[in-house]
Amino acid sequence: MNHKERVLRAINFEEPDRVPIGEFGFHITPYIQLCRYFGIDNPEELYWSGCWRFLKENLRKKALAFREKLGTDLFGVWVNIELFEGSPKPLSDGRLIDVWKVIYKPSPNVTAPQPVEHPLKTPDDLDAYEFPDFSHAAFDFLDKFLKLYKDDYAIYSGFGWTLFERSWYLRGFEQLIIDMYRNPGFVEKLMDKIVDYDVELAKMVVERDIDIFFVGDDFGSQHGLLIPPSLWRKFIKPRMKKILQPARKKGLPILLHSDGDVTSIIDDLIELGVTILNPVQPLIVNPAELREKYGENLSFYGTIDVQKTLPFGSVEDVKKEAMDHIKACGYNGGLIVAPSHTILPGIPIENILAISETAKKYGRYPVIIK
Repeated sequence: MNHKERVLRAINFEEPDRVPIGEFGFHITPYIQLCRYFGIDNPEELYWSGCWRFLKENLRKKALAFREKLGTDLFGVWVNIELFEGSPKPLSDGRLIDVWKVIYKPSPNVTAPQPVEHPLKTPDDLDAYEFPDFSHAAFDFLDKFLKLYKDDYAIYSGFGWTLFERSWYLRGFEQLIIDMYRNPGFVEKLMDKIVDYDVELAKMVVERDIDIFFVGDDFGSQHGLLIPPSLWRKFIKPRMKKILQPARKKGLPILLHSDGDVTSIIDDLIELGVTILNPVQPLIVNPAELREKYGENLSFYGTIDVQKTLPFGSVEDVKKEAMDHIKACGYNGGLIVAPSHTILPGIPIENILAISETAKKYGRYPVIIK
């Protein structure tokens, strides 16, 4: 069974040969360490070339060898313009600015720079604000990528920073929350403009021969939603429905990435058409309880803890967690096993490999039972 069939069977709640293994996101330090462990040279070039390494002939074999060592069964291709237009760019004061005019402070110890200044300083700025054009480079890349890999791997594509995140990146997090209470008309106007942009982008994505449609929008914290569920249902839910409609119309599975505890809105997400939830952080939500409650309405992608088990646990701890989640969430399909977020410095190589090794050795059907 090839990678593609394995994933598609699992998310359709059919038994593949083994539990699929998802993508591992890496900080550069463990990525380099793992490349050296695998005997793959030039890891820095591989890392910084991003997805483009899968199109560059001289890097392709190395990049695929890395993924095969981990057993990865699917590829994700984001089409956000900021990933394809040399963004963010440096400013004279050392900060960075992206194509959306958001300004960031570099943060060398984390995986992404932190937004510190936002273009919509007042509600009146919205009328003059111009959204960036779609990136032709993104879709040229996606088309070439699909031509190369769609027969062997399950390909998901879409975009991150979809609606809530895009709104607060443009306005500022605290100010957006204040606006939701004090100036809801402005928030609706802002989000409606984002929806118009995202719907057109979604239509362009689903025209391609992808297997899964993806949206990323972080709604959760360690202790629940970042905003009250009532506000999420007022501002986000009806607009997310429009963004997901092109994928639903085409009958595509929908993968939603949201960090944190989003259990209070899972029923809403299923109503919107979400069929796969990522990353399902086990320190704050119980994957077994979610599978028990939602049965075959929702697949899970992730579930392996990056906050405690991977950095501080033993290899046996990692194997046990992986097996527990495979048994609890992977019966009759329904699970793509992967780390619940980025692999950060300090996580032992042996623990990283234990995820894949456990899925390959013990995640074989039909031995998985509830």
